[in-house]
Amino acid sequence: ILPTLILVAAIVACNELSGQYGIALAAVGMLGTLAVSLSTDAYGPVADNAGGLAEMAGLGPDVRAKTDSLDALGNTTAAMGKGFAVGSAVLTALSLLAAFKHEATKDKVLHFEIWDPILLAGTLLGAMLPFFFAALTMMSVGKAAAEMIDEVR
Repeated sequence: ILPTLILVAAIVACNELSGQYGIALAAVGMLGTLAVSLSTDAYGPVADNAGGLAEMAGLGPDVRAKTDSLDALGNTTAAMGKGFAVGSAVLTALSLLAAFKHEATKDKVLHFEIWDPILLAGTLLGAMLPFFFAALTMMSVGKAAAEMIDEVR
């Protein structure tokens, strides 16, 4: 929920500051640092392979504990990098949609307002809601199952 809200706030703020140009600049800014953030994805598999090598080499449990913590860090950085990529893709898609609307309506009397940043921010929020409620449902089912297991024990 928080990343979606941050993305919606960025879209609305950039639109208020500079219109579609501001949103396009935000997209370019995120895409400009995307190579660095996505290169962190390579850290996870390297740390995971190091843990496998330590286990196959028969090294002590202290080495495996260190490689496991590094692997967890690699998974976290990979997840953050993917979220950053999705956020920049949304901003880029919004800018491309605005450019398409500009070109499509240049010579014709074609009227549509899907490119409106407020409408698209609301669309993002609306698209997030089913996933939010599904997650809440799954968490409640998991809690109920855990309570049943505790009761049976």
